[in-house]
Amino acid sequence: MEKEIIEKIQAIALKAHTILGCSGMSRTDMIVSDDDIYVLETNTIPGMTPTSLLPQEALFEGISFPRLLDMIIESVLRKK
Repeated sequence: MEKEIIEKIQAIALKAHTILGCSGMSRTDMIVSDDDIYVLETNTIPGMTPTSLLPQEALFEGISFPRLLDMIIESVLRKK
């Protein structure tokens, strides 16, 4: 997938997260057809097993599953 499309997808996901008033983590499912991007839904409680999409996406960015869990916990503790 082209870098430009990936950047558009990331921007759309962030915008959906913000507009919907989400906090913490969310996953926005989309379909890409040619240069068109269609938002299907935003999941505010995405799967959190090592084989779920969110941990796989984190791993793609170089974040291990244990580190991802640490980041989530640290984020919650900062809000208290």
